[in-house]
Amino acid sequence: MEITHKSLTHVDVLTLTGRMDASSAPELEQQIDQLFDQGRYRIVLDLSGLEYIASPGLRVLREVRQQARDWEISDREAGDVRIANMTPRVRETFDLTGFSSFFENYSDTIEAVNSF
Repeated sequence: MEITHKSLTHVDVLTLTGRMDASSAPELEQQIDQLFDQGRYRIVLDLSGLEYIASPGLRVLREVRQQARDWEISDREAGDVRIANMTPRVRETFDLTGFSSFFENYSDTIEAVNSF
């Protein structure tokens, strides 16, 4: 899996390309942990290039989302992980596992970034 990072003023966009499985999911977790260490808790995951996601990848997404949401920027603002551009195959995996209800999902990255 390839991860491309773009840092915006208040949001970080990570674009995932390829397959997220047991060997690549830790790489995403490590990159997001580095963002958390910098106080960056607003993340959009652009999944337009993600071909496949396995259960270790779903586990990482669940954990980082919870960590982000546990961090409050102010009384009205908190961290979060949001999804953009989900491919049909990945959407099917999210739907079958119930993950669709855990994440705010947007049809494009700009919409996801502006949702913060």
